[in-house]
Amino acid sequence: MPEVTANGVRLFYQQSGTGPDVVLVHAVTSNSAVWLFSGLVDALAESYRVTAYDMRGHGMSERPPAGYTSADMVADFRAFHAALGLGPAALIGHSFGGVVSMHAAALAPECVNGVILSDSFFPCLKAEEPNFGKMSIWTEVRDTFARVGVSLGDVVDFARLFRECAALPPEKMKELEDIYGAFGRGWLRQLPKLAETTCGDDVLREAGLTVEVLRGVRQPVVALYDEFSPFLATCRWLEQHLPRCVAEIVPAAKHLAMLDNTAGFTDAVKRHLATLFPPR
Repeated sequence: MPEVTANGVRLFYQQSGTGPDVVLVHAVTSNSAVWLFSGLVDALAESYRVTAYDMRGHGMSERPPAGYTSADMVADFRAFHAALGLGPAALIGHSFGGVVSMHAAALAPECVNGVILSDSFFPCLKAEEPNFGKMSIWTEVRDTFARVGVSLGDVVDFARLFRECAALPPEKMKELEDIYGAFGRGWLRQLPKLAETTCGDDVLREAGLTVEVLRGVRQPVVALYDEFSPFLATCRWLEQHLPRCVAEIVPAAKHLAMLDNTAGFTDAVKRHLATLFPPR
């Protein structure tokens, strides 16, 4: 993968196809491989120039000790966008990647043509989601770690997750790797590295993306939320309060629609991208 230095941080990326720009923004603890593994890059590269990158601290990108709020990630994205000479892009953001995408729409509107969200939770809307700590993907992680004697507590706490992973003896890490298998192993091995950073706390901060700023986004927004998402109240809020937002539910998915229902997710993304970039 090529790399570029943006906002003082080396970021790795992959680019495929030609046409209007589409940028894929992964979730916290994930990386650009999720888009490649799901086939979304290849599916979109038939009609668009698709750029998937690893955010700071993730994948193959540089891992500075601090600067992991959505505002920090937007500063990286803006410099990354300029360094690659991208045009106004459709941003497809999963989970925290959607928060970064919406914050980019607010802070760098010249870079963003529209946003497609995938099951994103916004810290400023926490009051809308009283069951945030009970999200299924977190309870599954918590229960899996409990199998090797590690307690992660009752609420979502990325910082604690990272610290506990960093403190695991090798034999316990091997047990977890065996449980998660080949694809999950890469995700798991990234977590101890993030313990060296402020990422765990930063990603749950508003960082300037207040309710008022969110409501002020003027670009088209597509809220793709999973059928079994814990964040369906957020989906409804976005549809009701953003000036140009449409919502759609991806069936048979619970937070990772690009993997849980690859065909359904890809179809929805392609349909909505066609409205952001109408054929000439």
